[in-house]
Amino acid sequence: MPVRIVRTADRKLLPTMRAPRIPAPFSLPSSGRPAAACAATAVLLALSACSGGSPDHEAEAEARAKPAERPAPDFVGVQHELPDGAALDNDPDLYEHVTQTGCEATTEGWRAEGTAENTGTEEQAFSVLVLFTDPQGRSVDSAATSVTVGPGETGDWIAERDFDAPAGTLCVVRAVNAVNAAK
Repeated sequence: MPVRIVRTADRKLLPTMRAPRIPAPFSLPSSGRPAAACAATAVLLALSACSGGSPDHEAEAEARAKPAERPAPDFVGVQHELPDGAALDNDPDLYEHVTQTGCEATTEGWRAEGTAENTGTEEQAFSVLVLFTDPQGRSVDSAATSVTVGPGETGDWIAERDFDAPAGTLCVVRAVNAVNAAK
């Protein structure tokens, strides 16, 4: 790079580096050449990336790509009977209108809370099933609740269960269904 001397405001001389000018074939004119130059560069980069590095570098890259295998900790606590069958059915359209806003311990167990939004023109009753899990996502217990919400309104729901919760318990809204639709 060429060196250029610049005089500062207080009359000192400072050497500066000037970036080289880009030759015309690589400039970005308004013709179709930029696309061709970009395509050629992409092909060259792709070919150089595929040109096989040393076996050591490939092994290192493969090792970084694989997640470290660590078994989940053993389950500690009591796993209660969980709902199955129709209780796990979910209405995706209603699920989008239910939000979990809280997940916390109670004196005897755990509770989840949230809101249900009725964007329809008629009253809507929502059934909400919450699973309580350990930190690894293994279901420990569950609670179900329902909330009826007027048209264009939002209602609050709370689902709680008394149980001996493991440390790090989480709450997951598993299923949302319509209890009944007012006619």
